[in-house]
Amino acid sequence: MDFGTIRLIIRRKLENGRLPVEKAARVLGRSAAGEACDGCDMAIGTGQLAMDGLARKPGRKAMQLHLRCFEIWTRERYSLLRERESAATRRFTFDEQPA
Repeated sequence: MDFGTIRLIIRRKLENGRLPVEKAARVLGRSAAGEACDGCDMAIGTGQLAMDGLARKPGRKAMQLHLRCFEIWTRERYSLLRERESAATRRFTFDEQPA
């Protein structure tokens, strides 16, 4: 799967809450055993590097990602957070203008 497609899949998962927007409490790299990537939904092949991100929020399961998907998740979550912050700032600015 190409980079752009993976980026869009991960972005949608961030927007709908299937992947966390908050940073992981702890990240561990390990040798994969064929489990599915929570980012792209493809198998992380045996011997590939899998990144396990332990969630900060109680009740949220740890995510397992390809290294590449982990990097995309990191970039996309920062991008989404910046967009949300910018939108909140714009709303505040427009609400404060005199009528």
